[in-house]
Amino acid sequence: MNKKVLLKVLKYIASLGLAFGILYLLFKNQDPVRLVEEIQKVDEKLVVLSMIFGGWAYVSRGLRWIVLIDALGYKSSKWNSISAVSVGYFTNMFIPRAGEISRCTALNQTDKIPVDKLFGTILVERVLDFIFLLFLILLTIALKFNDIFNFYNALQTQQTESTGNSNILLLIASIVVLVMSFIFLKKWLKKSSFYDKVLDFIEGLKEGFKSIKNMKRKTAFWLHTFSIWIMYFLMTYICFFSMQETSHLTAGDGLFLLVLGGIGMVIPTPGGVGSYHAIVMIGLSVLGVGTIYLGEGGDPTNPALLFPTIVHVAQTLVAIIMGSIGLLILFVSKKKKNVAS
Repeated sequence: MNKKVLLKVLKYIASLGLAFGILYLLFKNQDPVRLVEEIQKVDEKLVVLSMIFGGWAYVSRGLRWIVLIDALGYKSSKWNSISAVSVGYFTNMFIPRAGEISRCTALNQTDKIPVDKLFGTILVERVLDFIFLLFLILLTIALKFNDIFNFYNALQTQQTESTGNSNILLLIASIVVLVMSFIFLKKWLKKSSFYDKVLDFIEGLKEGFKSIKNMKRKTAFWLHTFSIWIMYFLMTYICFFSMQETSHLTAGDGLFLLVLGGIGMVIPTPGGVGSYHAIVMIGLSVLGVGTIYLGEGGDPTNPALLFPTIVHVAQTLVAIIMGSIGLLILFVSKKKKNVAS
């Protein structure tokens, strides 16, 4: 097996191991029948509305991508762009960080836009996403400082109370760190190839930022950018009212959980599985909703675990539905292009 392929496989196994390790600690003592019964009590109309908000974020991201692509002098249809974005999210459910590659490849196949140009625009999107997340973190610190302080204390308390579970998490995290360190050191030793990759990254970034500078529809770009983050907020906030235990939470609490959930999704687990559940559970307990436990007890009525489970399942369904439709649209579009040529 090729060494690069082996490293990718090891990274994926480590990521999968971390996800299942956290899920095991969260659900190992749960009564699945009672858990399903509790989920059935949730107001499904509001959960569906959350899914619509999540789906609209995909649409806004696809439409914003067209503005960036247009600034580079290329054209893409709205359907193809939105479909490629959806396929990217769908891919990220199985392989962390692979969505960007599949997204670029998909649009390249249908619209013949160079992959390096497309990747440059995605790098710009990632920088903007980071800036927005950083802004939201600072805003959350200003609005919810006490809750953030309590969140830190909750993490410390959980660490001291659950020594056995912490050791398991520490072991999983150590494996991830070792694999990542090995990969990093290997690339560092190959100075020439690493240097080339850095240059390619910088060039792609330059090309992407050039697209912002040259874009004709700046208003549309920023409207879609704000739309994406508003939808991210709403798809969490609206779910507060689907459960009696969370219906009293405020918009500020929604912002607090949005930031925590965003951090949970950044952790390299497939689709944020496990990491999202754990971090939002701790956040909710800090807000006075439910309790924190990792493997201890097994209360299926714990709203701190039910809430992130419902939100994550809902948005996973969005990724599956949008991704499947996107694949179909791209397949038909590519077939039409081949017939026309």
